[in-house]
Amino acid sequence: MKKLTQAAFQSAKNFIMDQGRELDQRRFEFHFEGGSADAVLTALASYQNDDGGFGNSLEPDIRTSASSAIATTVGFQVLREIRAPAEHPLVRKGIEYFVSTYDKSRRVWQIIPPEVEEAPHAPWWNYEDSPENFGQFLINPRAEIVGYLHEFSDGVPTELLKPLAATLLEYLDSLSDKMEMHDILCFVKLAETETLPNSEKVWEKLAQAAAPRIAQSPEQLTGYVLKPLWLVSSPESPLAAEFKEEVEMNLDFEIEQQGGDGSWSPNFSWGDQHPETWQIAKKEWQSKFTVDTLKTLRDFGRIEQVDK
Repeated sequence: MKKLTQAAFQSAKNFIMDQGRELDQRRFEFHFEGGSADAVLTALASYQNDDGGFGNSLEPDIRTSASSAIATTVGFQVLREIRAPAEHPLVRKGIEYFVSTYDKSRRVWQIIPPEVEEAPHAPWWNYEDSPENFGQFLINPRAEIVGYLHEFSDGVPTELLKPLAATLLEYLDSLSDKMEMHDILCFVKLAETETLPNSEKVWEKLAQAAAPRIAQSPEQLTGYVLKPLWLVSSPESPLAAEFKEEVEMNLDFEIEQQGGDGSWSPNFSWGDQHPETWQIAKKEWQSKFTVDTLKTLRDFGRIEQVDK
């Protein structure tokens, strides 16, 4: 079994502390050095707007300061990660944003606002094409948001939450097993919600949908594909046993992918679009991915002499 050496771990820490975002520095300290959740929340607060939504490049591929549903889901990923209390102001304001921006007529959230076009952004975050590119938002970001509304349900109107969850699960039943990768990942976030009723049903569907799409070899992982570790984020995942071989392969691969500067880098780019801004976004992705990868390796026992 391959393990990340202590020297490699230290190199990753040095990258985070020297070049990473403050948010990721606080996340690293939280997971590895007994840092406080409050310090993470303070760093995250700088990305939240007055309307309760998150923006301000929290999602590095979207540089607008304006709030968006997708950036707000990223904020809630952090809130879930540190088990933020439901009564915390960042959580309450974020939930209020989701409730206020819900499109009742279509029962969805628009993934990005028009303001995205006013700032540099990745080619795939084109506002005009977003409904078509993201399946009319019926899964992405709806499934993930519904998970957070269940997890932090204080302040969520019952007349919104129950019908929305029922509609989403009904829609899941109607889907074929040939699901798009990001749709699968949104349902993973939904299924990981501890307070979600009938989560077993979601996991069963995910296992069927992921089986033909999940990367089976290191060669496949060099492309933009469904990583086993995106589906099985911890040893406690309900799908950990089913995809055990794929997960072990992915863990070996991640250890080998650490860069000379100690970081893990995205395997995608913006191409020729906004090349100077892409270098900023790339560094932010490296910051996030390095903390994410270290946490995953730690959780699966793949770092030498680092206690959980």
